[in-house]
Amino acid sequence: MTEHSVTAKQAREHSIELSLEQLIACQYWAKESIPLPHKKTRAHLVGGHLSPFKGRGMEFAEVRQYQPGDDIRTIDWRVTARTGKVHTKIFQEERERPVYIVTDLQDTMFFGSRNRFKSTLACLHSARAFWAAFNTGNRVAGLFSTANEHIELKPSNRRQNGLRLLQRLMELHNQRLESVYSEAEAYNINQNSLQEMLMRLRHLVKGGSLIYIFSDFMNLNDDCRQHLTYLAQHNDIYGVMIADPLEASIPLPGQYTLTDGLRHIRIDASNQRDMQQHQQAFEQRVAQIRQNFTLSQSAFALCSTADSITDLSLDPNIQNSLSLVNAEVK
Repeated sequence: MTEHSVTAKQAREHSIELSLEQLIACQYWAKESIPLPHKKTRAHLVGGHLSPFKGRGMEFAEVRQYQPGDDIRTIDWRVTARTGKVHTKIFQEERERPVYIVTDLQDTMFFGSRNRFKSTLACLHSARAFWAAFNTGNRVAGLFSTANEHIELKPSNRRQNGLRLLQRLMELHNQRLESVYSEAEAYNINQNSLQEMLMRLRHLVKGGSLIYIFSDFMNLNDDCRQHLTYLAQHNDIYGVMIADPLEASIPLPGQYTLTDGLRHIRIDASNQRDMQQHQQAFEQRVAQIRQNFTLSQSAFALCSTADSITDLSLDPNIQNSLSLVNAEVK
């Protein structure tokens, strides 16, 4: 094996393919803690006041004998009937919140002109979000999707299940990567993939959860927006758009053919007018996606394959906007 082939293989292993070791190493960048809900919701069941918390807020702790002043609504009638003495349920404040990692591995994600593929960066950030949640004692769930496959992993705070989540994410990514770049299988685009994933998420998520969505949002349609609005009513959502500098600007002159998997267009990079239209189209798409998350009172961040994984904060209260248009091309 020549020196050139060894170098090429190493570059592929570090920028395109994923390993479990890479996803485990992401815990060293996961310095944030998972925040409490940052939006206020009206708690109709306990009055008209505004509560900063979503979900149940309290969880069952124990049963003890009734004492004067206890709320009669918390009496445990089963224990009372069995013992012949009145017992009441004791609740404690819920300290954890379920965290859902939603990773879009549609074929449009398997592209990158700098450092790594969009799909690879999405998986690394997904792993980082996992460790940030897991290290603070939260239960973490996973929902990973390709053009024709969905993987669902239930919320858990056990390390064994967490490593299984990362393993499944890595396997799905590498299997799809091999298929995309295999001559035996064509580029596969499912226009409803993101919509189906969000619809499934609505059935899985309980109120009070924190949801991270890593995607290029190429297939964000009106149905997706409705699902996001519904989810945001009872949960906190943080949308992370993964993009590549070439989607915003083509630095070298020449004739280029661009495709979304279904349509093809020809661009002359030496034509200043074409380049301005190309850049404006990208900026408009980002602005529209950002607006969709803003209208649903959700956080949004834009990150690029040209950026380091350490450049993105996972705190939904901090909205990031990393520049792709002005990325320096080496």
